[in-house]
Amino acid sequence: MMDIERNLNIAITTGKVLFGAKEAEKSVKNKTAKMIVLASNFSNDYLENQKIAKVLEFPGDNVALGALCGKPFSISVLTIIDAGRSGFLSR
Repeated sequence: MMDIERNLNIAITTGKVLFGAKEAEKSVKNKTAKMIVLASNFSNDYLENQKIAKVLEFPGDNVALGALCGKPFSISVLTIIDAGRSGFLSR
C-alpha cells in the first residue's frame, strides 16, 4: 500500500489527475484516461469494465483516498490523465 500511496502523491503533484466518477466517465469516453483508481468501497460497472484505461483498486475506502489526495472530502474515483513522475504507467 505504501508504494501505491507514494505513487499517487507523485502523480497528484507532478501529473494531471481528475477527481470524481463523472470526470472519470468523461475521460474514458474521450479516451484521455490512462489509469482509474477506485476506492475499495466504490463500485461502478462501467468504469471497472472499460478497456481504455488501467484500473487500480485503492486498498482504502473513499475517506482514506480523499485524505491521501489532501482533500477535505471523500474521493471515490481518481483518474490519471498524466502520471507525471510516478511509476504507475510504467508497469
